[in-house]
Amino acid sequence: MSKIIYNSHIHTFRDVDVPRKFLPLGIIRLLASNFGANMFTRALNNINPFSNNDLLDRYVKFIKTGKIDSQQKILENCQKFYPKDTRFAILPMDMAFMGAGRVPRDYEKQLDELAEMKKNHPTTILPFVHIDPRRPNYDLLFKKYIEEHGFRGLKLYPPLGIFPYDERLYPIYEYCEKNKLPVISHCSPYNAVHFKGKKKEFKKLIALSKTPIDTKGKSRTKICAHFSDPTNFKYVMKDFPNLKISVAHFGSGYFWKEYLEQPGNKNNWLNVIKDMLEEYPNFYTDISFTMSDTSYFSLLKILMSDDKINHKILFGSDYYMVETETDERRFGMDLRAFLGEELFFKLANENPRVFLNCD
Repeated sequence: MSKIIYNSHIHTFRDVDVPRKFLPLGIIRLLASNFGANMFTRALNNINPFSNNDLLDRYVKFIKTGKIDSQQKILENCQKFYPKDTRFAILPMDMAFMGAGRVPRDYEKQLDELAEMKKNHPTTILPFVHIDPRRPNYDLLFKKYIEEHGFRGLKLYPPLGIFPYDERLYPIYEYCEKNKLPVISHCSPYNAVHFKGKKKEFKKLIALSKTPIDTKGKSRTKICAHFSDPTNFKYVMKDFPNLKISVAHFGSGYFWKEYLEQPGNKNNWLNVIKDMLEEYPNFYTDISFTMSDTSYFSLLKILMSDDKINHKILFGSDYYMVETETDERRFGMDLRAFLGEELFFKLANENPRVFLNCD
C-alpha cells in the first residue's frame, strides 16, 4: 500500500489576493510595497527584540510568506517539512465579496497560477476552486478549472457571508456529486476572516438563515460564526447524500478547549461534528490549524481510536494561515511522532486517499 502523505488543507494565496481593507488602519496598503512591509515587520520585531518565538514574530513570518512573489515558492516553504512525494490540497481564496475593499489581483489570475503549478506538478498539486456565488458566472468558472485544468474539488468559506445551503450553490453540489468531487469548507467560529461590508447588506445576508439568529449585543465576528455552524450542512447532506464534504478544523481550538473542560455539552461543535461523522456516510473533518496547540494531541489520539469516526478524520495543516500560531513542523513532524506511524498514516494517507478520490 502506498505510504504517500496527503496534506488535505493548505493555502498559497499571496498578498495581492487580499482586500485592501482586510486589516485595520491601512496595514494592507502599507504592506503592498516591499519598503512598507519591511518597515512594518521591522517595527514588530523591535517591540520584543529578546524573543524569536512570540506572537509578533509569528505575524512577521505570516506577512513575509504572503509577500513571496509566487504561489510555487510559498508551497516550497511548506514542502520542506514533508517527504518529497507528499501531495497537497491547495485551497485558494476569493475575497472580493467580503466587503473589505478591492482585491489587487483578479481571482482568475490566482487560479491560473495554480493551474500552471498543477501542469508542472500533476501528482503533487491537488488544487480546489473556491466558489462565492456572488461572483458572476461562478458556475462556468468552476467547471472551467475542473474540466480544463484538472482541479480536484470545491472550496467554501461561509463566514464571508454565504450559508452552505445557499440554493445558488446547489448546481455546483449536483455537479460535484455526479463527478465525485469533494468539498472542503471552513468551519470554525469567531474568525477574523469574515464579512466586513455595510450593515444593511450584512442584515440581508443574516436574514437568509434557516434558523433564528439573535444579533442583539453581539459583535460582527460572533454573528458570522453562524455561517460556519456545522449543522448547516445537514441540509446539504440531506439533499446530496453522496457528496463528500469535509468541515475543516474539527470545530476549532475554541471548542476543543471547551470540550476538555465540559465534554458533555451537546452544542459544542466538536460533539456536533462527531455525531455528524457517524450519521452521514460521506461527511468528514480535518484537523488543520486546531492541532497547532500540542495540548490537543492526546484528545486527537483518543478520537483516532474510535472506529466509528477514525476513518473520517483527515490530516491538514492550514499552511500558511497557521504561521500566526506555530510553524509547519508542528504538523509535519511533531504530530507524526506523537501519534506513531500507524495512526498517522491512517490520518494522512488512508483517509485522505478515499476523500480526495486518489485510490
